[in-house]
Amino acid sequence: MRFFPTISSNPTVHILYLTFNRLYYTQKTLPVLLESSDTASYQIYILDNGSTDGTVEYLQSLNHPRIEKVVYNNKNEGLVKPTKKFWAESNAGLVGKIDNDILVPKNWIDKLIDAHIKIPELGVFGFCHFREEDYNSNKVKTKVENINDVYLRRQPWIGGNYLMKRDTVIQNSGYRQSRKLLHKRILYGFNKYQEKLSDQGYIHGYIANTQKELLLWEHLDDPRNPLYHLDEKYLLIRNMSAQNIIEWYRKDARELLEDYIEE
Repeated sequence: MRFFPTISSNPTVHILYLTFNRLYYTQKTLPVLLESSDTASYQIYILDNGSTDGTVEYLQSLNHPRIEKVVYNNKNEGLVKPTKKFWAESNAGLVGKIDNDILVPKNWIDKLIDAHIKIPELGVFGFCHFREEDYNSNKVKTKVENINDVYLRRQPWIGGNYLMKRDTVIQNSGYRQSRKLLHKRILYGFNKYQEKLSDQGYIHGYIANTQKELLLWEHLDDPRNPLYHLDEKYLLIRNMSAQNIIEWYRKDARELLEDYIEE
């Protein structure tokens, strides 16, 4: 019988916040993240991957008690290496990551902490980054489960914004970078890692309310968001137009939220 890690009723939380240029998002999302809970015990670990657009100067100007540490890399080290180092150095009950294009809602940490306390086998868990217009909410409600009074849409993986128990990552190695193109490496590596955790019995997913409605992040890097910043250089790196990105999100939302059935 497999034993899953448990956490205390008032766990500490360490959140990794990575930056690589795109100062226009960091200035909007980081202040909100730092003030997103009045009760949870959480600290932010900021890592800059060699920004050259004023991000470093902005981070150096900050003085907030929730900022535990700021690391400035001379070059872009990607996601896997910094994340694994962060996991190893943390001593928190829960670890997580929030991207600099995610605007978090108030008390999101409290909701995810409560879920992890109630479900020992809960793995990578977060709010949903898709927009309501991209999926049929009635269909999704039929897929939402209630586990120990936590409502969730179970998924094979949920992407890069989450909380998970630190003991889970310490007990389960295997998070590695893929060999695919740069703009696919980050997602591919973490998705495969989550699939390995699923094979061990861990549950990943998006949190929902008691009406079985998914709770959402505000994803600023969606071209439909009012705070979206059109960056032609960034689109060129991704090799996608704004419309391509929207179509990709819509397709993923339908496949994951409406159609996915655990085998």
